[in-house]
Amino acid sequence: MNAGFKWVGWRALSILLVSFFWPAAELLAQQPADEEGRTRFCAVDIFIDSGSTPLAAYQFRFAVTNDTARIVGIEGGQHAAFRQPPFYDPKAIQNDVAIVAAFSTAPSAELPTGKTRVATIHLRISETSRPQFDLKLQTVADAQGNKIASVASFEERKPQ
Repeated sequence: MNAGFKWVGWRALSILLVSFFWPAAELLAQQPADEEGRTRFCAVDIFIDSGSTPLAAYQFRFAVTNDTARIVGIEGGQHAAFRQPPFYDPKAIQNDVAIVAAFSTAPSAELPTGKTRVATIHLRISETSRPQFDLKLQTVADAQGNKIASVASFEERKPQ
């Protein structure tokens, strides 16, 4: 009789504990993340248009200007001359500024001309706001190291 009482007592205690904690567990499980906590990831492609001059080296500064995104990575470009990830300052990206540079020692005939994707910046963005970016081309050079006139642009990649 004593063993039966213990079993009933433990069973009652278990039911009591489950019924007490169950509503709290459901509230925690179903609570949506606050708007500040929702994020998405995106990629921003950086292009340099060197016209008809072969592009051998570049340096640019890319920044998030309204504190709604965090730079989480940088990858290389489309053309073989710039496919490897470019050089960048890891401390600067902690402040959402990327100072990025790359060069190629390939012969002029193997370098890109025209509009070329030279890098991609990966970002984590707050879903509740629209990020703003600033891109400044600092220098661009040909295979002989001469500065060349060029134009930089960026474009957020569309999700597929």
